[in-house]
Amino acid sequence: MPTGHYLTQEQIDFIRKHFADTPNKEIAKALGICLSSVSNVQKRYHLTKSPEHEKAMHRLSGLASASSWGKIELTPEVLEKRAASFKKTWQTEKARVAFGLPQKTKIRVKKWSKKKTEQAYYLRQRGYILDEDRKIAFFTPQTHRATRLEAIPRGRQIGKLKSFYEFQPYETKK
Repeated sequence: MPTGHYLTQEQIDFIRKHFADTPNKEIAKALGICLSSVSNVQKRYHLTKSPEHEKAMHRLSGLASASSWGKIELTPEVLEKRAASFKKTWQTEKARVAFGLPQKTKIRVKKWSKKKTEQAYYLRQRGYILDEDRKIAFFTPQTHRATRLEAIPRGRQIGKLKSFYEFQPYETKK
């Protein structure tokens, strides 16, 4: 299939004539063009499939007809059910990430809170070596020490400052 070329007027006329009753794949195959070209012509000329064609596709696929897509009435009960379903999926994915398992969906889940992520970034910028699994931040003689943060025991909060790490000197083996 050629890419990046313009359709001739004959091709556009063919698409406009056959769009209502012919599947897009068949139109694209007949003209030797890609599906997106057929879709672009459909959008440009506001073409629609005939009701008979939609019913036939509905019977073949077993799915809701294209004309009914987006016409679901969003009652409070439907919205509540969607939210509950998403929350359950999100919690499952979060648990999978926390236990080091691969995700099953494309939902973006963080392992740590935003504050812990920001603190890890801050400490790395200052030269700390972080051991994420044991929650320890090691410092070397070259580290620009965060003395206020180091004074707070891990998991405790003083004012707005909370420490997610235990601080220890980094010992190199000789």
